[in-house]
Amino acid sequence: MAQRFLTLAQSDPTAACALLAPQTAQHLQDDGGSCPKGLQAAQPPRAGTVSSVTVAINSAQVVMPDQAVFLARFDSGWRVTAAGCRRESADDAVPYRCAVEGS
Repeated sequence: MAQRFLTLAQSDPTAACALLAPQTAQHLQDDGGSCPKGLQAAQPPRAGTVSSVTVAINSAQVVMPDQAVFLARFDSGWRVTAAGCRRESADDAVPYRCAVEGS
């Protein structure tokens, strides 16, 4: 799901928006006038090779060499809640900064 979202974000932002959690899609819409325009403005990085996946009940983190993608499970399935997330420090206490995220 994470790689698919990032690939679609580059080639078909409308389809990528369909993979977002409702709050994340709304945040992009608020930022850009529409979800696809907000996604294009956010410019999440391209998909990379998945290094690890951590699942904790209804949430997941997919780690790639240059970013992390966060997902949540909804009644309709897994949805992306944040993408293009990077830490500016190796310290786990430092929060991620994400190109795409809900409010």
